[in-house]
Amino acid sequence: MRIRLLMLLATLLSVQYSCRGNTAQDTIVTVARKWYVPDAATLQFAGNMGMLSGGPGYDFAKGRLTTDLLYGYVPKFDAEEAIHLLTVKGTYKPWEIERRRSFTVTPLQVGLGLSYYFDDNFPLTWDDKFPDGYYWWSPKVRLLGFAGAAVSRKIQNSYVKKIGLYSEVGTFDLLVTSWYKDDELTLWEIMNISVGTRVSF
Repeated sequence: MRIRLLMLLATLLSVQYSCRGNTAQDTIVTVARKWYVPDAATLQFAGNMGMLSGGPGYDFAKGRLTTDLLYGYVPKFDAEEAIHLLTVKGTYKPWEIERRRSFTVTPLQVGLGLSYYFDDNFPLTWDDKFPDGYYWWSPKVRLLGFAGAAVSRKIQNSYVKKIGLYSEVGTFDLLVTSWYKDDELTLWEIMNISVGTRVSF
């Protein structure tokens, strides 16, 4: 009789403990990320955004559309001073191909960028010595265009969700205008190749 009572008591305690564990497990809530917290970080070499540029990134439309805010730096080399600029880069990825071992291939990604130069040698407007409308563009702002491809790998059980590598071919508004007006200028002469990495959190 005593053995039966002990077995019954042990069973009740085990059931109670199991219920408590399930209740605690069920009450775990995933905290949503604040809107201003970046979804990724990008580091890029070349690409008309600085010799080296980097900054936070944000994902939209399930990752098909991304926006990066990149600070770019160009060493002075033979110039009087280094160049600092800020670029807003928007990238669209029409489709992705899932491969083995958590790899994903993006065969095509296209986008636009807008760069702002902090250097005083790049004024926002032209001097009065130039007639109105003589130059349609601002020395301080550049419009960029690019296309490329990427490959990424998902990371399991880590704060880092995905690490990607990409390469792009791009140009900017002034070079496109020169190519349009100059028949001897080829497309390859106005292109710039860049490589970069994007880490998603």
